[in-house]
Amino acid sequence: MEKNYDGYLAYARSKLALIMFTFDLSAELKERKINVNALHPATLMSTSMVKDHFGQAQSSVEEGFSAIEFLATSKNLDEITGRYFENKSQAQANAQAYDKEARKKLRQTTTDSIAAYL
Repeated sequence: MEKNYDGYLAYARSKLALIMFTFDLSAELKERKINVNALHPATLMSTSMVKDHFGQAQSSVEEGFSAIEFLATSKNLDEITGRYFENKSQAQANAQAYDKEARKKLRQTTTDSIAAYL
């Protein structure tokens, strides 16, 4: 990937990896009644990074915060774990996020990559 590095692709892959790890963490913590969900709070929020790279925001920081607050505090979600949300609604993540073998491979690759630092 270094030869043909694509920042947008790297960003998308990092977000997919976070969702995949979230699904696994949810399964690990379910019996302890700890809920873990993934959230895409908003698209291109009005931050300086977005303005510098894209010119115009599609969502406000307040909208993003509202989605985070909703997911963290909504009593309607007390029993919901291992799900993906966009804004304030459950949504379908990329299909690969639901692939147990892909998640297992990601976890092993990550473990191998950081083993020397543990």
